[in-house]
Amino acid sequence: MITDKVLGAYAAVGQLDLDEQASWYSRSTADWGLNTFEIPLFAGVPLAPQLADTFAANSSALVVTLVAQWATKGQENPAYGLASLDEEARQEALLDVQSVIQQCQTLSRRGIAIRALEVHTGQGSGKAIPHAISFFSSLCEVSEVLSVALPDAELTVEIADNREPDYAIAFPGAKKACLTREQVMETVEMVNDVEVGGQPVSVVLNWGRLLVNGDEPHAVLGEVMDSPVPLGGVILSGAGNTPDGFADSHNTHLDPESGFTLDDARRCVGTLGASADASFIGMKGSTKSATALTAAEVLVAEAEFLNSV
Repeated sequence: MITDKVLGAYAAVGQLDLDEQASWYSRSTADWGLNTFEIPLFAGVPLAPQLADTFAANSSALVVTLVAQWATKGQENPAYGLASLDEEARQEALLDVQSVIQQCQTLSRRGIAIRALEVHTGQGSGKAIPHAISFFSSLCEVSEVLSVALPDAELTVEIADNREPDYAIAFPGAKKACLTREQVMETVEMVNDVEVGGQPVSVVLNWGRLLVNGDEPHAVLGEVMDSPVPLGGVILSGAGNTPDGFADSHNTHLDPESGFTLDDARRCVGTLGASADASFIGMKGSTKSATALTAAEVLVAEAEFLNSV
């Protein structure tokens, strides 16, 4: 069953000035009734006051993603990540997660609900088993910290693409994960068997990142729903269609070359809605397209779809 609708507005409005961004979040709540947002946070960088004030005034809920944190630091240091084989780089990533959790606590005290914290493995530098062991350790540590700091927040792992090293699209447009989807889910299942946190760790699927990986997203959705690992939700988006393959750029269904259509979205909703297990449905999209798109066009289209669910 679908228990929440999440708008990833940042992908469309992130390049606008902060006051304009804040006005779009207010409009999302006032005009469209959408008040849960996926948003990136960075370690040591507080959320802009304009956004924090808007979310507090509207009693919004947030799905906090660390993907931009990994992508930024991962370009500086490919070893950086929760699944790193370099212990110093893994500890740095853990400290950064704790920094973001502290920010989430501050936001929570202002009446902003933290629905979930989305984490990722980081890039690969070795064999899968050592990466999985490192990721297991990190998830156990983060789960324990989050359960104390924000007991109502869900720790979830966003499945990212595990493209081969010679894939033509460079990081962070691809190659975001050192583990395959199956390896991530096996690791999450082992973490849940240990029961270190207050809630089971879940996974979140991003439709566009499954396209980047060369997967058929709806088939993957079925596999995840049939697994012992909880599905936290699905973020719907497309990808950037380049001569070298799909790239992770959140192209919307308004882009006919994005690999993602409204029929895909409706099929996904039907599958989630028929399940007895609770999960969210989300949508995000950038203004990137073969034809020029505005933030308004993207957000209005996404709001119309989410409100049809």
